[in-house]
Amino acid sequence: MIRVGGHQGVLVVLLPEGSVGGADVRGAPFGVREVDVLAPENLVSRVDAFCLAPGGPAGLAAADGVLAWLRDRGRGFPVGSRPGQVVPIVPAACSAGGRAATREAGVAACDAAVDVPVDGPLALVHGSTVVLVTEVGLDKAQCARVAISARDGAVRAGLSPEVVFVAALGARALSGALELDGLCGAAADAVQSTLPAGSHWLGAG
Repeated sequence: MIRVGGHQGVLVVLLPEGSVGGADVRGAPFGVREVDVLAPENLVSRVDAFCLAPGGPAGLAAADGVLAWLRDRGRGFPVGSRPGQVVPIVPAACSAGGRAATREAGVAACDAAVDVPVDGPLALVHGSTVVLVTEVGLDKAQCARVAISARDGAVRAGLSPEVVFVAALGARALSGALELDGLCGAAADAVQSTLPAGSHWLGAG
């Protein structure tokens, strides 16, 4: 189960504790934040939320609101022994159009979030960014591999996203390489089928 919320063009995907993230970034995105932390070689292995916002790089201010909302609830990478000494991990990307999102819009999107079940690969699309969520447990390298496959599905549907985020919730363990291959195919299919159906989460509200 994840929580998804939107406000004034901002889309927030709140993930359960212990979720692992990965990304595939191509070309020259209008603006990204904390994407490098998802690289397999970097220390932090968990992700707390994804934030997608309009308005170019200035719109990344919405991620500040998401970070504050999570920190107030004790969510994040621990940096001390006292309560609240955490740094939430919130990779974010922005699209070029629209009014720049604000910190307040990020907070409001979190407040508006509702439960969304994840029974398999779940694809969410916002601007030029794709978020793919799976219940299966993956490491960061495997998440990145699934992100590449999810991009393939977007390309088949006529979209060339600059950023694809993947979150693995770890509700059940990956059974092996064959299941990973199947998950990659299912991720591509989920993204491809989401786009023509128009079932985008546009962060309106």
